[in-house]
Amino acid sequence: MKRKLLVVLIALAIVPITLSAAPFFQVGPLVSYNRTVVEMQETMEGAEAWNINNFSFGADIRINPFKYLSIDIPATIGFGNHSSVSIALIPTVNVNIPITGFFDLAIGVGPQFDFQYVGDNHDWTMNGLPMDNAGDAFAQSKLAYRAGATFNLSFLSVGLNVILPCKASFSEGGWDVMNPMWESTRVSAVALFNFG
Repeated sequence: MKRKLLVVLIALAIVPITLSAAPFFQVGPLVSYNRTVVEMQETMEGAEAWNINNFSFGADIRINPFKYLSIDIPATIGFGNHSSVSIALIPTVNVNIPITGFFDLAIGVGPQFDFQYVGDNHDWTMNGLPMDNAGDAFAQSKLAYRAGATFNLSFLSVGLNVILPCKASFSEGGWDVMNPMWESTRVSAVALFNFG
């Protein structure tokens, strides 16, 4: 009887541990809705809301070195005329807030980078400036706030993210560097495979 009780207790202890154990490395596909919250209110009533052009696709990488800290690197890619390619990258450092054994919230901040390759020019730019001028290109970046809700289900995690860009770039300075543009809030969904 004692052995059966011990086995049951061990099994009950293992289940929450496997659900709540934060994986060290996560990677998976990401879908971002390109319309802002203001535009969503205007278009959600019609078929235009679900037009494929309203979505960006990419990947999300998360590293969780500590229980309450994560690094999130979502990237989306787009293609345009004349063999042009655009990549949006928003790496953030986040504070993780575990709500239950398998659900957590994350709040973070990081710079927003926009890379573009225009086939006609055969050149990459960062935030609209040539890559060989990396210092000024970085200064053109804006801060972005991130809030995410994630369900961690053993080998797979699914989540929703909200990205909130700030009003001014680093080069412009002032308080607007940290002042959010609420009307430009965007949402994305992610499915992550867990490792470690």
